[in-house]
Amino acid sequence: MEPIVKVVLLSLGSRGDVQPMVALGRELAGRGLPVTVVALRDYAGLVGGAGLDFAPIDRSMTESVLAAAGPDGRVSSNPISYIRGATRWLAGIAPQVMAAELAAVQSGDLVVAGLVSFDDGAALREITGCRVVNVLFAPMLPTVAGGSSVLGPRHRTASRINRVAGTVGIAAAARMCTATGRALRASRGLPRTSAGQFVRLVRDTPTLLAFSPVLVPPAPDWPDHVCQTGAWLDPEPEPAWQPPEELAAFLADGPPPVFISFGSVPGTDPDADLIARAATLAGRRVVLGSAAAGLRALPPDVHVLAEAPYRWLLPRMAAVIHHGGAGTTTEALLAGVPNAAISIGADQPFFGRRVHELGAGPRPVRKASLTAGRLAALITGLTGDAAARYRAAAGTVRERLLAERGVQAAADQLTDGLMP
Repeated sequence: MEPIVKVVLLSLGSRGDVQPMVALGRELAGRGLPVTVVALRDYAGLVGGAGLDFAPIDRSMTESVLAAAGPDGRVSSNPISYIRGATRWLAGIAPQVMAAELAAVQSGDLVVAGLVSFDDGAALREITGCRVVNVLFAPMLPTVAGGSSVLGPRHRTASRINRVAGTVGIAAAARMCTATGRALRASRGLPRTSAGQFVRLVRDTPTLLAFSPVLVPPAPDWPDHVCQTGAWLDPEPEPAWQPPEELAAFLADGPPPVFISFGSVPGTDPDADLIARAATLAGRRVVLGSAAAGLRALPPDVHVLAEAPYRWLLPRMAAVIHHGGAGTTTEALLAGVPNAAISIGADQPFFGRRVHELGAGPRPVRKASLTAGRLAALITGLTGDAAARYRAAAGTVRERLLAERGVQAAADQLTDGLMP
């Protein structure tokens, strides 16, 4: 096998998509491989801070997502509308994605592509002759095992229906997942990828599954060229990292608060009044994070936080309420605190359900049905009589997660020539 010229990580998406790729890039760079990360320009600091080369996509998350959002500037809580919005977002940034990818990738490179850039990777292979490995941060592969697939309707049993539903789901996602690849292919006169071809692309390309077997039990019918590595986690925050003065003062001013975050995608946070009313009804202090930063003034018992390392922040919380993304769910369990998901769609209901099945929190809540009363009840449930039981279960999961070496396992697969 020819030596790898460099590794190019196609990190198209929000911080939850970029951060694990950066963790892998840091590990590969430590083994002497040049690494370039292709991501939205927002993440220049994240990539540069890891000492990796950055190929910026010349769009920001805020401007591009809000351009594809509804007329009120918010991302819909309806799962179908959410997917349509994501498709519009990807199509809108396709020219900038194509420019960054073509500038970054050359013959002899190894490209690691995420779900929405699978087709980009396949097109780049045709254009440059690079090698391609796909990565999934959520269990999207068709399988009979309902507990090992986001798309399996019978999640408690093994059934061929799960596999059929998974295949249909992948085909249905093809339009969204080939939005940027279409532009890349059109620029070189290549035919666009059909839904059936996309299913085969997902099925046949060597793939790393970057999620924990604790959260997603391995499926017996995953192909041999699929490897579940465990989650790709950043290392502990640098000892030099210090919380902002306002955050430190808020944490010191009372009992541990509840952390609420709906991800880093702008427009996904609920109405500020809803959050404020819920905090008041529950009688709990709240740290509101990520995409909610920049909301108008909130009551003194609600602190708005732009950013902090989750490995530092979450263990200091009484509980965590999140959107159910793969990375945030893993971080909440690593913190060993009670947690629960308020989900929109995609993989979020799956991971929210797994938190409940593992005993670390109550059943997930659909964001479309969220009210101040329901959010207050969730806060109270996580911090009330059941809190000790949830915390004990989360602590057990934490110990299992800490034993994993996901980033190292993925790097072993890539550098030892096992993939591709």
